[in-house]
Amino acid sequence: MGLIFIVHLIRNRKCLSTQKFLFRGAFLLIILSIIGYLTYTLYSYDYSIDEESWKENTLAPYLQSLNEHHEQVDDFSQLLTEPDKGIESIYVKDITPIWVELVTSIDADKKGKVVEVTIEKEPIQEPYLTYKTIEKTISEQYSNQFYYETTLHIPEEYMILTD
Repeated sequence: MGLIFIVHLIRNRKCLSTQKFLFRGAFLLIILSIIGYLTYTLYSYDYSIDEESWKENTLAPYLQSLNEHHEQVDDFSQLLTEPDKGIESIYVKDITPIWVELVTSIDADKKGKVVEVTIEKEPIQEPYLTYKTIEKTISEQYSNQFYYETTLHIPEEYMILTD
């Protein structure tokens, strides 16, 4: 825009009076100052986002949009120590999960899998597991190898051991 304005001044310099020339020059300086300020402001803005804000504003809505997997649990037991291997679960809210070993109806070999879960007591007869998985790996910490928002739903009469 400034370049077009300068070309206009050069072409029409003979028909412009000194006062009009100074006025247009001042106008050009004002326009260039505004453009410079806006450019500086845009380049100096920090577009990065911290992890907590990303989890709250991006990951949480994405996880809500995913289908929840539902597995019937045949047997489960709470682990009192953290295992060497297991399926980690990631939660958007600050929740302290526990580790359980469980056998689900999907497990063909009836060998248990170790999963990090939160427990929710409900008026039900049979326990079941709900979790979500993401489709593509986002980073090393957020990959399709993990479960998200994993909950083990158990009957109300079951007892839970806590530290």
